[in-house]
Amino acid sequence: MSDNLADLPIDHVVFFLGTALAVLVFGYFAGRSRTSRSGTSKNSSFGNDTAVLNMVVKHVHEGLIMQDIYGHIEWSNPAYTRITGYTADEVRGRRPQEFILAPENTLSPEAIANFKYDLDKVRSGVHELIRNRRKNGELFWNQLTFAVVEGEREEDTKIILICRDVTSQVEHVTELEEARKRLKHQAEHDDLTGVANRAKMSAYLQDRVSAKTGRTGQVGIIHVDLDHFKDINDNHGHSSGDAVLCQVARTLKSVLEPEGFVARIGGDEFIAVVHEPTGPEQMEHLGAEILRGISRPITVDRQKLRVAGSVGLVLADPANASVSELIHRADIALYAAKKSGRNCFAWYTDAIGAAHRQRRMVLARLDQDLVTGDLSLLMEPQYCLKRQQIVGYEVYARWLHPTDGLVDPAKLLSRQEDAGRIAQIELFALRRGLAEIKRLREASNVPYFLSVNLTEVGLKQPGTMDAIRQLSEDVAIPASDIIVELDEKIIRFDEPEGLVNIIKDLSATGCRVAVDEFGGGHGGAGQLIRLDADMLKICPELVAGMEEQDNMRQLVQSVIRLAGNLGLEACATGVNRPEQLDILKEFGCKRIQGEVVSAPMSPREAELHMRAFELKLETDQDKRVQ
Repeated sequence: MSDNLADLPIDHVVFFLGTALAVLVFGYFAGRSRTSRSGTSKNSSFGNDTAVLNMVVKHVHEGLIMQDIYGHIEWSNPAYTRITGYTADEVRGRRPQEFILAPENTLSPEAIANFKYDLDKVRSGVHELIRNRRKNGELFWNQLTFAVVEGEREEDTKIILICRDVTSQVEHVTELEEARKRLKHQAEHDDLTGVANRAKMSAYLQDRVSAKTGRTGQVGIIHVDLDHFKDINDNHGHSSGDAVLCQVARTLKSVLEPEGFVARIGGDEFIAVVHEPTGPEQMEHLGAEILRGISRPITVDRQKLRVAGSVGLVLADPANASVSELIHRADIALYAAKKSGRNCFAWYTDAIGAAHRQRRMVLARLDQDLVTGDLSLLMEPQYCLKRQQIVGYEVYARWLHPTDGLVDPAKLLSRQEDAGRIAQIELFALRRGLAEIKRLREASNVPYFLSVNLTEVGLKQPGTMDAIRQLSEDVAIPASDIIVELDEKIIRFDEPEGLVNIIKDLSATGCRVAVDEFGGGHGGAGQLIRLDADMLKICPELVAGMEEQDNMRQLVQSVIRLAGNLGLEACATGVNRPEQLDILKEFGCKRIQGEVVSAPMSPREAELHMRAFELKLETDQDKRVQ
């Protein structure tokens, strides 16, 4: 039965448990009243056996007392003694309010003395649940049901009070309610930081949007994301990262509460909803306070950790935007803050929103073309001055942009957010490039090599090494004829995100490795000692400055000499003028790439170029003489 009671409000339990007993007791005392008035031993209206009825009333589990209309107890049954601890003699003539009320319900002596039952209220079937105190001081929950035995005069009317100890049921219901609250809290809050989660935030924001009330009629949203949070986890461990997230949550709460609602929506991202923002100035003040709070050092395991964040701000009329649109605007504002250099805040504007929508449409088109493989390939030949022939081709993936023409699709993407797309583009260049190199090999009987740029994003994608091996086998081109070019700025031996282990795996496939854009100012010569590379590609900026700047010329010469000392092939890129070619020959450079050989071209153009190629040795001076 207690299980059933637990599912109901406790003040309604009386209806199910007390009704039958009330009828029985009412009949019992009504019979007693009639018997006493007649002076004879007439049968009860409940039957012919009054003795049986007497026994039921005395042995029932519920406590029974009969009172006059002023509350004085005239009779009580044994169950009332078991429940309260007071004997019939101890309570006779007294009011229950004098001895049984819990401390928080105690009445004044005047209130007790002036007590009188409201018969109309009692006749309506009133019942109540009240906390009482037993004789030994123990508190319990008492469920009361009232019945009226009518007298000829009001003064003769009796009140029957049925008492039931429901402490266990109340405690059970209380435990269930507390468990429900705990589960609700867990479902709506982040386990780590204790702030609300995404679901709770969405529901809260929905309420704010639906209400559309407040002084300003606007809603403010602050989207916070930590900058380079992954470095904390990688360098100091996830426990340190968790400590940072908890500190950031505390910072947000201290800045925003009570005028803001804070939620962690995933990873290192938080969203705050400002109740009634007074205007842009307040929002910017809150954003600046958040950035200052986040930037304070956090001590974890005796180490001081420093983090920074980016903040997106939105101030909008909820009548003109849904919850999803408001959150989307906050995402766009945060993205704008990151593009502005991070560790700052940025506003959502209609212009930024339009640009973002345009970018989404462009990316949707790109995704479609990635699925169908509808990209283009450009091939740029590499020339060996020693052998005096083209020896290989660097390949590039290109995509027909809806408005900008043929573009490098990777430059439209973010390496943090679009890793999958970038990997697809690079694999397209590798797959299609190998197919075209095979075709050129068969047409010329020359073992051209393939050179392809891969980023750390592509190399870190699961299965990349296996894909390189498989593609090499599919076209029957040895992996040693595949050169993977790595931009010097992504090669780091002192950072977790460096490619030390990946380069080792790459070498294990049999591929050769080239350091691209060397001399661009991002890397150092010391890296070459520790890097298992095969080629050094001099950046075009150095080559372009050789003719006019002596220091550039000396630097290029030093790089070529360094490559030779380390057993690397030096390849100068961006060689667009015969004058540059003459200088490189003087320095002993063996390989070149640039317009003196050919600009990047389509596979069909590459085949025609291969058949009729002549190195452009005519200088500007030669042209003027002619």
